[in-house]
Amino acid sequence: MHKRATLVGCLFTASVALGVEVNGAGSSAIAPLIQAWAKEYYKETGIKVNYQAVGSGSGIRMVSQRMVDFGASDAPLKPKQLKRKNLLQFPVASFGVVFAYNLPNVEGLKLSTRAVCGIFSGKVKYWDDPVIAEANPEKKLPHIPILVAVRADKSGTTYTVTSYLVKACKGELHFRKPSKKPRWGLRNLVAAKGNAGVAAVIQKKFGTIGYVEYTYAVKGGLKVVILQNRDGNYIKPSLETFQSVLKNVHWGKGFYADLTYQSGSNTWPIVGATWALLPLERKERNKLVTDFFKWGFSKGDEKAKELYYAPLPKDVKEKIEAMWSNYIYNY
Repeated sequence: MHKRATLVGCLFTASVALGVEVNGAGSSAIAPLIQAWAKEYYKETGIKVNYQAVGSGSGIRMVSQRMVDFGASDAPLKPKQLKRKNLLQFPVASFGVVFAYNLPNVEGLKLSTRAVCGIFSGKVKYWDDPVIAEANPEKKLPHIPILVAVRADKSGTTYTVTSYLVKACKGELHFRKPSKKPRWGLRNLVAAKGNAGVAAVIQKKFGTIGYVEYTYAVKGGLKVVILQNRDGNYIKPSLETFQSVLKNVHWGKGFYADLTYQSGSNTWPIVGATWALLPLERKERNKLVTDFFKWGFSKGDEKAKELYYAPLPKDVKEKIEAMWSNYIYNY
């Protein structure tokens, strides 16, 4: 009788789990990782995690309005914002943003910091400009206009890129602060929604340069720029050069951090992270959400690396889990 009761109880638990769903929305940069984790998590638990890659701005809005169980943003909220919106914030993983370009017969294009700032300030208008040619003496660069592809939506990827540009370009741009949707002030500009949208524009339009999270560049077979970093070295994007940034990151209150344009001989200059946002008052739903991310932290690192995301260091994961225990389980 006891064995039968136990069996019935297990079957009941399984059937309940199969009906459970968790809903998230936000950053398109982190979407490939969350969706890959969700697929494996469902196989193990029967709990379905749905994630909409609507952009960081929409993700913040949707979780603030309690439309989803969690939001995801590549632009972290400051402590005052978290308090006002009654949200809990923690990082999920780190990633690199790259400049991808469409120039047939031009491989391994190098861009100096000066050239990048020239392009995004509008001073460098053609691909054969001497500022670009200087770092590419053996390449035949075409005399065609540079078309810059940016995000049309409020984007955390854009926030990451503008954070880098503001630091690197020191007042040369048409904007002064990092922004999810800045006023670029450029004439040769095309905008698309999401990382996938920008990648598609670059694939189709000859002479285009744009920024995307690295996974989208790899999946789309896009050429990527070899970029000069803060130490003056030309660096290829890779998991190793993304991870090097995490060695010296200071995580502030609410795990607020700025990862762009950090020093280091082998450090990629445009590294960002995605932060998950949870409504503090939803204790039971938050347990479901944090169970998913705890699974990702313990079992998802290899999948993250496969998709070119840098997993969080062990000590950061431990601090996040301690925060969960304090704010969620003892709320």
